[in-house]
Amino acid sequence: MSLAWSLAIVGGGVVFVALLAVYVPTIYIRKTNKIIGLLEKIEANTRK
Repeated sequence: MSLAWSLAIVGGGVVFVALLAVYVPTIYIRKTNKIIGLLEKIEANTRK
């Protein structure tokens, strides 16, 4: 039974790390998209 528990814990850890590896880049992409949008607004305002 301890082998099954250790396998379950390792499997859960692998799934958790995989989810983090997918989720963290999406946060950065969203933040950089907001920053790019702000810079484009500033650029449009300075052109006028």
